[in-house]
Amino acid sequence: MYNPYDFYFKKAKKEGYKARSAFKLEEIQQKFFLIKKSTKNILDIWCAPWSRLQYSIAQLKKYWTKDYKVIWFDLKPVDLHFPWLYTYVQDVTDKEKVKAILSSQSIEKFDFIQSDMAPNTIGLKDIDAMRAIDLLDQTFWLYDELLDENGSFVIKVFMGPWFDEFVAKMKKRFWWKNIKVFKPLSCRSQSKETYVIKLPPVKK
Repeated sequence: MYNPYDFYFKKAKKEGYKARSAFKLEEIQQKFFLIKKSTKNILDIWCAPWSRLQYSIAQLKKYWTKDYKVIWFDLKPVDLHFPWLYTYVQDVTDKEKVKAILSSQSIEKFDFIQSDMAPNTIGLKDIDAMRAIDLLDQTFWLYDELLDENGSFVIKVFMGPWFDEFVAKMKKRFWWKNIKVFKPLSCRSQSKETYVIKLPPVKK
């Protein structure tokens, strides 16, 4: 039975997080260790209500006092005042405008990209799934062109038609051993959301 005030909802309130999504990233971080000492530049896409941003910045602060940058793109304006965070109202499917913004910040590559993107749903599962995959296809360039070769990413994806094709595309681009599919315990059990994760390459 769906319970909006479950364990993770209460835990988020208790620990000062904006939403339960912080614990999804926490589980991923504890299992795969994506944010580390070499992580300095983070790209965050559609992170409202920004609890994952709270968590990732807290992880960065373990290693850096000010020598990092977090860039956030969303379609809606936000009023956030985290140190070294730069927020932009920008459609990330517009490659030229995104690259212009990054150039103004002297950023060419990111060490970590986290995405919480999802299309507006209409309640028809197949159509909603198609919209979700189409959005992922339109933003594939972000990971293909902006991720450092030693970097990692976390992408929220909804299970449905074409999910396997998307994972296969990521495995082909980033080598199959580096791509993992993982559903944190903090996701609601009835939710179809899961996460496609790119691990840093293992150094020989």
